[in-house]
Amino acid sequence: MFYKISNIAQKDVIERKFQVTFQFPNLYEPQKLIEGLKESTVAVITNAQPDKISYAIWGLLPETFEDNWSVFQDVFNTLNVRMETLQSKNELYNNTLKCRRCVVICTGFYTTYLSQGSVERCLVHLPNYQPFPIAAIYNELSDGFLTCSLILIKANTSFKNIPNISELKPFVLNDDELKYWLDSDTSIDQIIEMCENHSSLDFVFELEHSVV
Repeated sequence: MFYKISNIAQKDVIERKFQVTFQFPNLYEPQKLIEGLKESTVAVITNAQPDKISYAIWGLLPETFEDNWSVFQDVFNTLNVRMETLQSKNELYNNTLKCRRCVVICTGFYTTYLSQGSVERCLVHLPNYQPFPIAAIYNELSDGFLTCSLILIKANTSFKNIPNISELKPFVLNDDELKYWLDSDTSIDQIIEMCENHSSLDFVFELEHSVV
């Protein structure tokens, strides 16, 4: 699964790229490695505030949940969610795809691959490490904090050159898809069509010879 991302973009680069402003600019720091399993915070743009960048805890929690993040994640890991699951009747994800869409801003994500009997990791990124959006869904807790989950879709032929032990990939949006994703009027049928016709961006990768 996909539990690690990277975001080394400077704040002004992100604001220019997505034509947004940071809600709390002093909180932002570029990070080479963001590890979801360690209760990390990520930069997000929500469909409720498409002109702002805010922050969310990576790992979706139920809106009414009041215990610690780690307690829930130990029982049910929600760092990622498959698009098919969002279309099911799972109560945790109820109405998120329709009403609470967001994107996580990053400059790379890590895949895993097998090399000489060991599991290694691979940093996937755009040339020049430009920032890009990964489709996600979010919940808002009673205290106002946001929590989110990255959306995974099936890896198709446009992703075939990326080392990846999984049959899945993060749902990375191009510029046109981003507009539809953050538009609250976009229907579920339109989103499903986007997934079915999706092509990967022109990613490059770096093999990192270390144990995941």
